[in-house]
Amino acid sequence: MTIDAHVARLRNWLIDPTPGHGIHLADEADGWQFYSYADLADRARRIATLLRDHGFESGDNTCVVMPTTANCIATFFGAFAAGGEFTPIPPPMFEDLTKYCEHLSAILTVAEPRIVVTSPEFVELVTRSMTACGRTDAPLVIDHPTLAAVEPIPDLVEPGAVCLLQFTSGSTGSPRGVQISWGNLADNALRIADIVGWRDGDATASWLPLYHDMGLIGALFMTVTMQGDLYLMRPDQFVRDPLRWLRAMEHAQHSPSPAFTLKYVARRVDPDQLKDLDFSGWRSLALGSEPVPPGDALEFANLLAPSGFDISALTIAYGLAENTLHVTSSARNAPITALRIDFDALRFGEPVEVRDSCELTAGQTISGSGWTIGLGRSTATSAVAIVDENGGPLPDGTLGEVVVTGESVALGYQGESATAGTRIVDGTLLSGDAGFLHDGELYVIGRMGTSLKVRGRSVFMEDIETRVATEISIAPGKVAAVAVPDGPEPGVALFVERDAGPWVDAARRSVAAAVGSINAVRVITGPRGLIQRTSSGKPRRRHMWQLLRAGNLQGAVDHAPRPSLILSEDYIQTIFGEAARQISIAANSAVLLEGSIAEGFGNDGSDIDFLIVSAGADRLPTMPTVLFVDGRRVEVRTRSEAQLREQIARVGAGSADEDTLNRVQRFLRAHVVRTPDGCPDIEALRALLPYDAFAAHMQEWWSARAVQALRYAVALSALGAGDEADGWANDASNQAMKSWVAGRGEAYLESKWLPQQLARIGADPLVERFRASTAPTLDDAIELAALAGVPRVDNDADSVRLQRVPDVTTWPIGDRIHVVRDRRDVFALSENAGKAWRCVVFGQSLADVIDRAEDDIRAELAEFVRLGLVGLRWERGESIEPALAMCDVVRPFTPPPGHIVPPLGVGGATRTPGVIATLSPLPAHRFTECALTLIWSNIVLENAREDLIGAVKNSQWQVAAIAAHRLVAMCTRVLLSTYGVHPLPADVAAKTTLQQVVPAIAEQHADIVTLLDTAQDAAFDDAHSAQQALAALTEFVDAVRKVANGSDFPTSFTSREQWRRTLDISYDWLRVGGYLDSKLPLDEARDLLTSGGLQPHARPDIGDRE
Repeated sequence: MTIDAHVARLRNWLIDPTPGHGIHLADEADGWQFYSYADLADRARRIATLLRDHGFESGDNTCVVMPTTANCIATFFGAFAAGGEFTPIPPPMFEDLTKYCEHLSAILTVAEPRIVVTSPEFVELVTRSMTACGRTDAPLVIDHPTLAAVEPIPDLVEPGAVCLLQFTSGSTGSPRGVQISWGNLADNALRIADIVGWRDGDATASWLPLYHDMGLIGALFMTVTMQGDLYLMRPDQFVRDPLRWLRAMEHAQHSPSPAFTLKYVARRVDPDQLKDLDFSGWRSLALGSEPVPPGDALEFANLLAPSGFDISALTIAYGLAENTLHVTSSARNAPITALRIDFDALRFGEPVEVRDSCELTAGQTISGSGWTIGLGRSTATSAVAIVDENGGPLPDGTLGEVVVTGESVALGYQGESATAGTRIVDGTLLSGDAGFLHDGELYVIGRMGTSLKVRGRSVFMEDIETRVATEISIAPGKVAAVAVPDGPEPGVALFVERDAGPWVDAARRSVAAAVGSINAVRVITGPRGLIQRTSSGKPRRRHMWQLLRAGNLQGAVDHAPRPSLILSEDYIQTIFGEAARQISIAANSAVLLEGSIAEGFGNDGSDIDFLIVSAGADRLPTMPTVLFVDGRRVEVRTRSEAQLREQIARVGAGSADEDTLNRVQRFLRAHVVRTPDGCPDIEALRALLPYDAFAAHMQEWWSARAVQALRYAVALSALGAGDEADGWANDASNQAMKSWVAGRGEAYLESKWLPQQLARIGADPLVERFRASTAPTLDDAIELAALAGVPRVDNDADSVRLQRVPDVTTWPIGDRIHVVRDRRDVFALSENAGKAWRCVVFGQSLADVIDRAEDDIRAELAEFVRLGLVGLRWERGESIEPALAMCDVVRPFTPPPGHIVPPLGVGGATRTPGVIATLSPLPAHRFTECALTLIWSNIVLENAREDLIGAVKNSQWQVAAIAAHRLVAMCTRVLLSTYGVHPLPADVAAKTTLQQVVPAIAEQHADIVTLLDTAQDAAFDDAHSAQQALAALTEFVDAVRKVANGSDFPTSFTSREQWRRTLDISYDWLRVGGYLDSKLPLDEARDLLTSGGLQPHARPDIGDRE
């Protein structure tokens, strides 16, 4: 059949609909509303006009969000008439509307429709979803007035390659858009018609939704293509009244249905309700979507047999969305074959042991487990084969992967590419299903992606579910098993929609018989709806497991196996009984044993830790009571129920600190010692955060810490700090392994127990590699962390960027660079460090900064990082803030202050030789105020010297004496400020002040005191004495300035240049003082700071700095 013939087969009825036939939609009054094909064709062509009017072109997609109505069906074919494709999307039912919008938005993102079509009742939800995925257009709303306002499209538009983008059910992963061509759809619809034995005048009855591939293709497209009558119910109508579907089968000959229909009808319909019905015309019931239990098929057939139903009508089908729908099905002209196989011996690539076989016949019953039904054989247009892990063919009777070839294999995927599950490669469909051929007939065991390898055997979750349902007498649909391959041993999480009871242990034992260890089985109970399902009713196994681990599976109670205690129950009770006599606790408090003993780690030296949980919301102290009982140290802590809830909530919100994580972990794994009447419900508290969800938090927490440690190690390595880098790399390895063990349920926080956690997990190549790496290099640690699931960190200095640190500022004073940290600490950089500091460019990579420097500045940069003067970030992402295991995030360290005195001079802080960044012993605020006083004292000193020289020159002896007194006072201030004295004492007795306030001056600079005495004794009686006095004062000033590192202080008042130098020095210091809000010595200083170091009245054309 040509492409044109395929297209014509699917849509030419829109031009020439068959009269007298159409679709019967179930109404709410137990009747049917008939829509002829002529009516539907008219609607479809009007919708095509609307689509084209809104910019829809050949090959475009439209997403359809509508209930099962005539307009919904017409919209599908309207897209065909307009030359495009459509995507059916389920309308909201009873689910959370926020989650529904998220799901719809995700589909719209992948489908990229030109137009989204909906009905009036869903406009708000659809619009919200469209906005969420970045769309600005509005949905096209289809209703009767809208259709009446346009004319049918006159001619059908030339189509694109794809006619249907159907999304897979997502039972094992995220839904994916499967591209169905016109040839795919036409081939599959015609093949189904052929298999069911369609005859002219036949009709179909279906209750399947139109967004389900069985309902869309197996019912709607097959029937419309054949132009027969279709009786269509909604799923909720079937669930309320399955008898209505059976009554429809008096008029119809064919029906597709999922396998659970058999059991549901058998339980809901009484034989007396069927006695007036005639099913002798029922020729096919195509069953698919899930494994068909042979017993259910026989029970259904036997129930309907008195009313004329023939078991030969049962057709067991195997279908895949990637093969449009139908792959194979059992023949209607031959009995259905069932095999009983040894599920416990299944091994991929090896022969399947068949223990028994039978053909299903009327009146027959079947018992026992292990049965699987044949699904038919290859046909001329659809061939199946079984292949091994490498794609090589396997012989009949061997377990392998089912692969499909034929006309119905889809073109491919849109959006997310194929995964390790179902995938399409060069026109071949690799199903991801495990199965085998027996005498040429296909038998499918289960999904490969959801199976579990146990000592070489393949354990399929479908078989686990059947076992458990039989063991605990529950409907199979109430049980879902999820393989958990990551852990100390392969395990299974069993989700059951039932209240907990003694059956939990029975279910655990049933699963343990398949997986080999009862400790590898966890049972999760919950209310109806606990088991998440796809639109086709399949359990969303991986999704449920992810929800459970994230703590988002509502109503779930996790009955995880508890660790074994290292102390006997009797001994624990005895120890607590003695402890209870020494403390006072409320009688209705729960008593738990927590910590390493409860975890199964401890030893004879371990504390015995009890947690007392009281009812109510009291704020109980965190500090424990420490006792000594039977030679053991016993800690008793108390928490109220409200306090525990708060701690658990913080963990769930991702805002918990290390202590809270530790406390919550200990509580979740604690052993219950006593639960008196009226005590808090411990299990209900634990259910607030299932342990798997907590472990997931711990896995992410440790992983994030490992990443930070590795990034810091990369930076240190690039800075030449090899020993530190190796130390951080080693600790990163430990933290990565803590993340890895947390992902396997070992979430105990204390890192000292990592060896025991690894021992409990057992043999694993990663564990052996970690143990062998006693002193890992950075590259070793990076590789091990990546194997542990930690995001990869490349050992690349280009990835490390320099980052500005808040409240770290730079202040050059002369040729000396000062860095102020947190407005508190002042660092004076060495000459080399100053050069390195000038090379720092924030935002550039560490590698670039190092490479561009003329000298080797790595040691200086490393010290800047340690001191917190320079920050680090990774590429364009987050800051690098590492923490060692069991420690807080590393903070900048503070070194001992410089020991050379005086600590301050005109040129800045005194530097310790050989130290990269000398910490001033003066706090930043005091440092700047001392410096400002020092500078202004020097300026006033120069002013006093000018006055003194002028007075002597003019024989003004009394003026000279006053100026000399001022000069001595300023020298005293210079000395006191240099030694960090602030505020200053009064200028009344210079020598006494110096000796009392700064005795080190007298000890280290005895000449200063002597010169001070001489200067104070100087007399200005005549020219001769004045010259002697002037010489003595000059010698004193020089000595003082030598101590204050200010020998080159400018003679401020002798020239413009000297005054300019004075202003420059002053301005450097004023900038620091202004930043720290230091008290400025004069209003003139504030003016200088405001002017940017310029004189206020200097002419612009000459300039202050000429």
